[in-house]
Amino acid sequence: MAQDLILHGVPDRIRLDGWWLETTETPEPDIAQPMRANGSLMASLRMRQVIPLLGALVALADWLFWHQPVGLSLAIFAVVVSAAILAVKPERPSLRSWGLAMGFALLCNLPVVIELQFLSLLFSLGGLITLAAWALAGSSLTTGLILRMALRLPAFGLVHLVKDTADALPPATYSSRLRHMAATLLLPLLMGAVFMGLLANANPVLQAALDSIDLRHLLRAEFWTRFLFWGCVASLLWPLLNLSESWIGAQTRPARATKAGPHRSSFLINPLSVRNSLWLFNLMFGIQTLMDLSILTGGVSLPEGMNYASYAHRGAYPLVATALLAGLFTLLTRNMIGQDKVLRSLVYLWLAQNMILVATAAIRLQHYVEAYALTYLRVAAFIWMALVLTGLLLTIWQIHRGFGTSWLLRRCLAALAITLYLSSLTNFADIVARYNLTHGSALRGPDTYYICSLGPGAYRTILDHEASTGHDICTRMIERDLERISIRNWREWGYRMWRLEAYDRAQN
Repeated sequence: MAQDLILHGVPDRIRLDGWWLETTETPEPDIAQPMRANGSLMASLRMRQVIPLLGALVALADWLFWHQPVGLSLAIFAVVVSAAILAVKPERPSLRSWGLAMGFALLCNLPVVIELQFLSLLFSLGGLITLAAWALAGSSLTTGLILRMALRLPAFGLVHLVKDTADALPPATYSSRLRHMAATLLLPLLMGAVFMGLLANANPVLQAALDSIDLRHLLRAEFWTRFLFWGCVASLLWPLLNLSESWIGAQTRPARATKAGPHRSSFLINPLSVRNSLWLFNLMFGIQTLMDLSILTGGVSLPEGMNYASYAHRGAYPLVATALLAGLFTLLTRNMIGQDKVLRSLVYLWLAQNMILVATAAIRLQHYVEAYALTYLRVAAFIWMALVLTGLLLTIWQIHRGFGTSWLLRRCLAALAITLYLSSLTNFADIVARYNLTHGSALRGPDTYYICSLGPGAYRTILDHEASTGHDICTRMIERDLERISIRNWREWGYRMWRLEAYDRAQN
């Protein structure tokens, strides 16, 4: 009788030799998964380092600014934030870098210490953004990076705070992590509440503390306004403490492809048109320069019905605008001038005539000030003319040495920044008041309404003038303002306000 042979399973030797018969494909390893895990781990570590510092800065901002006057407190906060940016810098700065960076921060906040105004606030914020850009780029810091950070900071702060917080959370599903947390916390919370109630009945102090908790405070508008203040501060500080290209953007951009052949603008701007323009401009500006010099020296009389004051006011600002257009034209056509000696000579002559026109515009403005007193706007016009003259000098030097346009723009921006910084340290109200009170004009007397409206910066000069002449200009208004602007909180301390208060105490 035949008996069937039954084999239970495949022998190991045959199974191992038939590996190639397997049809189940082994999944390829996910290379991006370890990278994502590593990025999540780095974000989590970064959050653990920065979150306590961010919380401390928000608490400091709440103590300094919430329902408090602003002054010296803004400079203190900006310097502390600058130190925080250096503390979380990926590459630890050296002791020398610490000293230079903190010296830069103090220099940027010095105008705030003297007086809180728009320019001082601008330098304080600009110093923070510049320091943050340096912390990110180091020696490769560029002006474009600073401007890009300044434009993106207000819009990207809240978005990246929420995004970075979500990225730092550990990956977990609802069925595993949440259920595990509920299972571990439900019992202690319930039993803790029961024990708290029992202990409160036995402890009157604890009972009074629990009764003082008013949950209705959460429904008040003041609580949510303060919470919104915390969120705004955290949103502005978070990007400064977490510097990355995710919100700043890449520093380098791909170069655009240029089309072959002449550009369409060559029909209007070409070497021949530039040469003809320079000849024409030099002729026109030469005539204008001769006429200005002859009128200012008294050789030529003005038209009937026009006095020197109206002549000065009429020509001051258009001549400055003409000089700006001349500088722009020179920048646009610099490549066409090349090494042509004739064109270079024409450009030098034209720029020199523009400088003469700016000087004559300043003389015109000086005549107008002598006739109708000094104002803030006229002081700004003098400063603007000095900046335009500086720009023309830099343009001449740029053409002479063959520097690029970026060289000129950086120097002009530096000159503008230095001028604004010095302006933030200058008491223009005192200058205007002192000039108007001590110099005569075509007016019957000093414009007391304008002088009294110059603000606290002019009060010392006004009071000294009243004491020396015995004429009451605006004593009552000054006394009322001094009572109102006196320093009652150290947070609003300012150097000029402190000097004015000390002067008032000395007089009384």
